[in-house]
Amino acid sequence: MPGVAEATPAHRFLREQTRDAHEAAEATTGMRRLMDGQLDAEGYRALLGAQLALFRRWEGERGEWLEAIRDRWHYASRATPLETDLCRSASCARSTIATSGHRAQARSYNGSEPSYWGELYVIEGSSLGARVIVKRLRAMFPDHPHHYYAMGETSPTDWRRFQATLDNALPDDNARRQALDGACAMFARFQQTLEDPVAHV
Repeated sequence: MPGVAEATPAHRFLREQTRDAHEAAEATTGMRRLMDGQLDAEGYRALLGAQLALFRRWEGERGEWLEAIRDRWHYASRATPLETDLCRSASCARSTIATSGHRAQARSYNGSEPSYWGELYVIEGSSLGARVIVKRLRAMFPDHPHHYYAMGETSPTDWRRFQATLDNALPDDNARRQALDGACAMFARFQQTLEDPVAHV
């Protein structure tokens, strides 16, 4: 219906329009095995390594933009806690070498600023959902730190602040549509990474 998207706050518009993409990412092999308790230690290392590769590349692609918006939103690196978690295992050196090349490709991906906000929406939202995942991981792997999945626990108010920031950054229908493109692209990257983690390490 004309005008509906323009009257809807950006965070709600993105939530409604990406519901299917969100569910598809949650239904991936990696996430299903984790939530069903079927992920062994090697599988967990592969999952961390695949996500580290994704975030090293994305943070390289978006580094300048993330720095430019620090007065509106302070992005906490996901690659850093993933490196810490991964380096608790024997595969640390191998995984670090395998993913280091992504930094050299930092400017290989283009897009618009609203689309970057859409990507960031997916990433910040994933930390919120990880509060459920980390409880299961602590039961499955009590000797691991799980810094990455615990990020959403530190400040429950961060998500609400991000939603307000997002609404201000995407004030019109055109911006929200571009953000939706970015969010869908980011969900697709998550889905590809989580479907077969070993292939992305």
